[in-house]
Order: sequence, then C-alpha cells, then structure tokens
Amino acid sequence: MKKLVLFLAMLTLFFATTSIADAHPGRLDSNGGHNCSEKSKAKGLCSGYHYHNGNGSNQGGSTSGGHSNYTQTPVVNVAPALTKVAVYLNNEKQNYTPGAYMKNGTTLVPMKAIFESLGATVSYDSATKKVTAVKDSKKIVIGVGNKKAYVDANGTSSTITLSHPAEIYQGTTMVPLRFVSQALGANVTFDEAALIVYISTK
Repeated sequence: MKKLVLFLAMLTLFFATTSIADAHPGRLDSNGGHNCSEKSKAKGLCSGYHYHNGNGSNQGGSTSGGHSNYTQTPVVNVAPALTKVAVYLNNEKQNYTPGAYMKNGTTLVPMKAIFESLGATVSYDSATKKVTAVKDSKKIVIGVGNKKAYVDANGTSSTITLSHPAEIYQGTTMVPLRFVSQALGANVTFDEAALIVYISTK
C-alpha cells in the first residue's frame, strides 16, 4: 500500500513538473514574461504574451511556479484633437507653422509669426519663459503658463488677465491671438461658424 501511495505521489510530481516545463517554453525577457509558443498555444496553456511566477499572478519574476496568461496592450498617449482656426490679417490668409488652434475658447498662434505680422519685434527668455514684444511705444510681456500679462503703453503699465496662458506646442511658443492683436492696436473679429479670425491693422 505504501509503495502504491509513493508511486502515485511520484507520478503526480512527474506530471506536474512536465506541465510546468511545457508552460514555460522559451526564455523570459527583462519583464519576466515571454510570448506563448505555438506548442503551448495548441495545448491551451497560453494565448499570447504572459508572465510566470509562483502564485499564478501576472507579475513576472519567478520561473519556478504557476503560469498566467497576460496579453499586453501597448499604452498610447493620445493628445486631444485641437480645433484648427484660419487666420486672416488685412484679408490675407496667414500660413502659420504650427497652425492656429482654439483651446478652451481661446485662439492660440505661434508667438514669433503673429508679432512679426503685426510689426513688433519679439524676444523670448528661456530662463524665465517670458515673451517680450515691442512696437513703437508699446511693450507686452507674457509668461508661458501664466495667465497674467503685462502691457506698457506710453509709460503706463497695466496687468491683464488672459483667458488662456501662452503655452508650448510642438516646440513652439503659442500666444493668445486676440490679446496680442488688440494690445498692439489691431482689431479682431471671429467668425465662430467658419472658425476664421480676421485681424485688421488698417
């Protein structure tokens, strides 16, 4: 009887070891997992990328325990779609790169392009992340990520609260079009239905 029990125990251990060996074909990668082989798929042991460990969970590390199927899905960060806006300056369409877009109700345009289009000289201090534009007796200072902008006209300074701060997009500093245009003496109208901004300096 004891021999029979011993024999059954050894037989069970043999099949368990064989099962584990079949469940762990191939080498594990740095994450402690690997892709299922065709042989293991045929046996129903796994179906895709999976991990191994002793308690059968999907957190890899040990190759001496249970088998757990775990199909990896790549994580992709998708930026929200931006509403593109066309910009016309004195009835001439502007081709900005990147193009103007609307965000939280504010149209943003490339800093250098808009200031130069309006006849202002512009500089950017990367240390303070501040944009400074000068046209005639007017000076504008805008900080990236800051809703407070500063306007100095004819020696009189004022602080303006922006509806949206300047931001970095595709490596370019984008500034609020309406504020910039009006601060430099231009008139701005917006055709909401057509998503077109008209700027007039005349």
